[in-house]
Amino acid sequence: MKILGSSIAMIAIAIAAYGSQVQSDYAIANIPAVLKARADAVVRNETINVDMQAQTKVYYQVKQAITVFNKGGEDKARLVIYYDKSTEIKRIAGRVFDADGFQTGKFTHRDFTDESAVSSFSLYEDNRVKYFLPAVTHYPYTVEYEYELELKQNLIIPAWRPDAYPDVAIQHSRYTFVCGTADKVRIKAMNYAGEPVRDDIDGRKVLTWEVSNLAARRQEPYSPDPDTYCTSVRVAPVDFVYYKHRGQYSDWTELGGWVYNALLADGLTLPENTIREVKQLVSDKTSDREKARTLYAYLQRKTRYVSVQIGIGGFKPTTASDVDRLGYGDCKGLVNYMQALLNVVGIPSYYCVVQAGSAKRDIQPDFAGMEQGNHIILCLPFENDTTWLECTSQRTPFGFLGSFTDDRTVFACTPNGGKLLRTPRYAEEANLQRREATLVLKDDGTLTGTVSTEFIAGQYDNHLEIAQSSGPEQMKRLKDTYDIDHISFHNIVYQKEESDTPILLETFDVTLTGYAPPNKEQVFLIPNVFNRRGTIPMLKNRTLPVYINRGYLDEDHLVFALPDGCTLTSGSWEETIDSPFGHYQATIEQKGNQLIYHRKFLLREGTFPADQYAEFSEFVNRIYKLDNRKALLATR
Repeated sequence: MKILGSSIAMIAIAIAAYGSQVQSDYAIANIPAVLKARADAVVRNETINVDMQAQTKVYYQVKQAITVFNKGGEDKARLVIYYDKSTEIKRIAGRVFDADGFQTGKFTHRDFTDESAVSSFSLYEDNRVKYFLPAVTHYPYTVEYEYELELKQNLIIPAWRPDAYPDVAIQHSRYTFVCGTADKVRIKAMNYAGEPVRDDIDGRKVLTWEVSNLAARRQEPYSPDPDTYCTSVRVAPVDFVYYKHRGQYSDWTELGGWVYNALLADGLTLPENTIREVKQLVSDKTSDREKARTLYAYLQRKTRYVSVQIGIGGFKPTTASDVDRLGYGDCKGLVNYMQALLNVVGIPSYYCVVQAGSAKRDIQPDFAGMEQGNHIILCLPFENDTTWLECTSQRTPFGFLGSFTDDRTVFACTPNGGKLLRTPRYAEEANLQRREATLVLKDDGTLTGTVSTEFIAGQYDNHLEIAQSSGPEQMKRLKDTYDIDHISFHNIVYQKEESDTPILLETFDVTLTGYAPPNKEQVFLIPNVFNRRGTIPMLKNRTLPVYINRGYLDEDHLVFALPDGCTLTSGSWEETIDSPFGHYQATIEQKGNQLIYHRKFLLREGTFPADQYAEFSEFVNRIYKLDNRKALLATR
C-alpha cells in the first residue's frame, strides 16, 4: 500500500508539473501590435459579473488578466480590494505567466497583505483593505486574478470603467449586470458606443456591455475631467437596503431626503450644558452671520479633524453629542456637529456632499448616486449671502472655500429633500498672488533682502500649510516651495486678514549665496528670482480638449540695489504676450543704482479645442524662456 501510495503521489506531481508548462493564451505574441504601441500594460481579458440576487445579497465576480510591459504598468497589475461589514470576500486566487504564456506561479488570499484602510492618525475604522502585487522583476509578465465579493447592500453597485488608466490598452473587457425582472434600476453609460446586449436567462434580466481593442490612451497635460472621455457604466437600483435602512430614490431630491432622515436627523442632539454654552456665546450677537462666525470659531477651538469611519459604512456621521464629548471627528462628524450648534440658535444649514480636490469635478446633475462625492462641507443659506464652511480646518477663515472645494456642483441634504448647489468661484483677477522684494546684489553675487507676498482669494491657501507649520518643518517647506540653490530664510512671519476675500501675507528676509557671481567684469542676473513658469511638452495629434482648471493673476515687483558702478548693458526690455489663454508682461530698467523688474501674468481658465494645444504650449513655453531671461550687467 505504501508503494502504491508513493506511485500515485509521483504521478500527481508529474501531472502537475506538466500542467504548469502548458502554454496559455497569454503569450505576448498573441497581443495585436496596435495594442502594444505606447502601452505600459494591456488588459488581456476582463469579465465582471454583478448578480443582484436580493437587496442584501449582491455577488461581484471578477476575472482579469493583465500583461505588464514595464514598471509603469505595475499599478494596473496591483489588486486592491476594500471591504467592511457590508462586503465579504468569498474567494481570491490568481496565477502568474511569463512572456511566452507559461505559468510561473500562483497565489491565494494568504499571499495578500491585509490592513486597516485608513491613514496612520485614524483612531478606529471598520474599513479594511487587501492588496497584492506579484514579486516579478522580469518584464513582460502576465498576472491573472479571480475573486468574488458578496455585498450585503445594493445602495452602491460597483461601476465599470474599463479604460480608466492612461497608457494601458484594453484587448477585451466585459461587464454584466443581472437582476430580477421586477427590479427597477437606473443606468448611466458614458462614452459607450451602442446599447447593452439584453437577455432573459432563467427569468432574470441580463445586461452586458463590452469593449475590445482599445489602444493605450496617452496622458495629455491639461486634460478635462476623465468622465468626459473615458468609458463608464453605473447602475443604481431604485429600491435599496443599506445597513438595515431601506430606501428608494430616482433623483437627487429623493436621495437627499433619505440621507437626511435615515443618516442625519437622529444625530443632531447636543448635551444641555453645551446648549447653554452656545446660547451664552452668541447672546450679544445681533445678526445670524455674526452668530455663525462665533460658533465656527468655537468649532475650530474645540475640535480637531481625524479620519473616523464607523457605523453605517462611512456614510453616517458620528453623532453631535459624541463629537462634543470626544473633541474630534471626520468631515461628516464635524459638519454634523457644526449643524447642531447652528440649530441651537435657529440658523438653518445644509449638509453638502462634494467631490473635493484641486481639479474641479461636479456632482452629476442627471444621475443621482451615493458613490459620487468624497467630502462634506456646510452651506448656510443666508438671504442674499449664502455662506460656506470648511469644518475640518482649525485655521480656515469663516466663509472661505479654497481650491479643494470651490466652483463646483454639490449635493445638499435637507429636511425637504436633496438639492444641487454651486460653491463660490473667485474671478481670475481676484485670485491674486502679489509679491514685492527689495534685494541687494553684493560684489560676490550674493543676494540679500526682504520679500513680501500676498496670497489672495483663490490663491490664499497656496502657502497656508507653510504658514501653519513651524521650526525645521516650516523651513523645509519653504525651501521645497521656492526651490532655489543656496537659499536661506530668516525672520519668517505670516499674517492673516480674514475678510470676505481672505489674504495671507508672507514676509521673510532671504539670502541667496552666489546667485549671480561676477565673471570677468560681467554679471548674468535672472531678475525673476522667485516665480518662474515651467514648460509643457509639445504634442502632435492632440486628441483631448485643453482644460485650464483655474485662472489666476500673479504680479511680481523686484527692486535690486546694484554695487557701485554696475550698469545694465543688455538694455531695458519690455515683453508682452496676449493670447486666448492669458496675458504676460515683463519689464526691466535701471534707475540710478537700482535695477527694477516687474512681471504680470494672467492665466485664463476654460476649455479650448484640442487643435489649440500647440498655441497654448507655445504661449507657456515662451513665458518659460522670458522668465529665465538673463540681464547682463557690467561691473565697471
